[in-house]
Formats: sequence, C-alpha cells, structure tokens
Amino acid sequence: MITVYPLGVTIYRPDKCYNGYTLFSFPYEVGVFLIDMNGNLVHKWNIRAIRARLLKNGNLLVVERRKGEKNIVKELSWEGELVWEYESPLGSAHHDVVRLENGNTLILLQEPMPEEFRKKIKDPIRRSSRRILSDLVLEVSPTKKIIWEWHMYEHIDVNRYCKVCNPSDWSHTNTVQALPENRHYDAGDKRFKPGNILLSPRNLSFIFIVDKNTKEVVWEYSGNYAGGLAGQHEPHMIEKGIPGEGNILIFDNGAPPMRSWAHTGKSYVLEIDPVTEKIVWKYENGEKFYSAFRSSAQRLPNGNTLICESEGSRIFEVTPECEIVWEYAVEWHRILGRAYRYPYDYCPQLKALGRPSEKEVKPPSYVRTRPFDWQAYVSLRSTS
Repeated sequence: MITVYPLGVTIYRPDKCYNGYTLFSFPYEVGVFLIDMNGNLVHKWNIRAIRARLLKNGNLLVVERRKGEKNIVKELSWEGELVWEYESPLGSAHHDVVRLENGNTLILLQEPMPEEFRKKIKDPIRRSSRRILSDLVLEVSPTKKIIWEWHMYEHIDVNRYCKVCNPSDWSHTNTVQALPENRHYDAGDKRFKPGNILLSPRNLSFIFIVDKNTKEVVWEYSGNYAGGLAGQHEPHMIEKGIPGEGNILIFDNGAPPMRSWAHTGKSYVLEIDPVTEKIVWKYENGEKFYSAFRSSAQRLPNGNTLICESEGSRIFEVTPECEIVWEYAVEWHRILGRAYRYPYDYCPQLKALGRPSEKEVKPPSYVRTRPFDWQAYVSLRSTS
C-alpha cells in the first residue's frame, strides 16, 4: 500500500511547457477550478459540472449535474451569475456542450429510444429493457430555438451494441465537435466539411462524422491499435495553426467493450490521420497509464499534449517525445472530469491578471518522466 502520495504540481519545466491556466472540475463535486502552472487557484465557480468550457468573454459554459433531475446547460459569468440556460424537453443534457462561432450552442443529450426502433432490436434481453437510452444532438440559438437536431437511432443500426454494457444504455455518446477548417476539405474531401459533426458513442467503441446537411454518417473509425478503440473519449479534429492540424486526437480508454485483451487495463492517446487512418503519434505507458472512463487530451500550440487521466486523478503535459514536463495530481479517490489549458491572454479576465510567477518544480532524480521503452530495452539486452 502506498503511504505517501504526492499532490499538486509534481513536475514543471517552464522552458518546455505551453504555459497558461488549466481548467478542470470534479463531476460529482461542486466546483470548477482554474489553476496556474504552479497549482495556485486563480478562480473558482461553485457549480457541479459534468463538462466545463471557458469562453472567450470569460464566461463559463457547463453541463450541470443535478441530483434527481435532468441535467441542464448553463452559462455563468466570471462572477458566477447565471447568463443563459437551456433545459430541453427532449432529453437530459449529457456529457458535452460547445459554443459555436455563430453564437449558437451545440448540445449533446440522452433520450429514450422510440418504440418503433426498439422493435427492431433482435436480442430479446435488450429489447425487453424497461427503456433504452439513445443520444440526441441539438443546435440551439441564443433565443433557445432549435436550429438543427440529429437522433442517433435514426442513423446507427440499433443492433450494433456492446454485449457487456448495461442494455438500457445503448450508445452513451460523450463528445461532440463541429469540425474546424481543415486541410482535408481544402483538398476536396467533402466528408470533412467544416461544420460537420464528429461524435463519440463510448459504448459502441467507434467515432464518426455526420454530414450537417444530409444528416448521414460519412466517415467512421473504430481503430486497429491494441485491438481497436475501447470506450474512447474526447475525439476532436486539431485546428489549423496547431501542430497536427487536421488530424484527430482521441483518448482511447481501454474500457469495455474491448476487442482485444492487449487493451485491458491500458489507455492510449492516439493521433490519427482521418484519411489514411494511420496513427501519427501516440502516448502509452502500459499499466501505469489507465483511466477506464472520462478523460481527455488536448493538443497545445507548441506541439505538446495535455492529458487528463480522470480516474488516475492527474493532469499532465507531454512533449512530442512523450516526456512529462508538467503534472498536477489530486487525491486518488477524487475523479476528475476533463481538463483544458488556456493561454494567459485567452479572455479579458485572464489578461487582467498578468503573467503569474512560473517556478520550476523538479522531481527527485530517480523519478522517470518518460514511458519505459520496452523495445529499446529488449534490443539493448540482445546486443549486450
């Protein structure tokens, strides 16, 4: 049993990091937190958030978890005052919300599957469930008018399912993104038209893109590394101007449904080229890196990647060579949501704070900050 567990910032190399503020929450606790690179609390919002995103005006956009009630979307001011909220009559807000450049809001919700689609389910046990939850995507205007909607059961085969998951929780989608401008569309590939919708149904272990106009699925990826995707989170296309632009970054959890035992108890961060489906970059560290649920990965402007290992209770930044140059740890039993890094001048409120002190944090000399290279070790042993 470990008796000493380091907390707070355990590693910090200012010269190798993309320095800024990190936003995170604990989905089962009240509080969304903004910290500096040395772990000092800069700001806090008193709300229980499944998902939290900082907007460029300094407001906070969240999916609020409410006990015994439907989850709803809220926008809070920097001071925590309610600016806008949306509660859909169609379902409960679920896992993700995005503010679009046109001012509309893209919302992910869960809804019951209608009886006409339930009847199409071939497995009698699944079909007999009291209710089966599906997913719904809405684009809502500032005046709360529904601009666009998409129902999962209308476009994904209801007999495509996870055999070891709760039968009533069919797709469990956890991420939605409107595609940014990208090199694939510029080259003529219409599947990747900016504004098309990228979705991640965790329980189905694949990701896909929906054509915004036709509502049809035009691209999907289930992976082939370590047997393929398993309970993935946070897939998103990297924006132009950021290293890896046009590629898709995925936190591949390694949770059921799994197609290979090689994935058991191991998570991966994968960067793929969506056209060739080849892996461009990855982060892995065997059993020392694993989060069965939640988690996220964000490509930073300097080429580093910020990783939130939710059930490992830590957030860390790695270089393209997979060296950890920043790490923030919390108590092991406190499950994190997802984390994002924002530049010091991202919004007026952060800019007004000025650049904080950046003090290097050196771990003990015996601490390994790179994943163990087993192949290099085997090669060394064989030549010695």
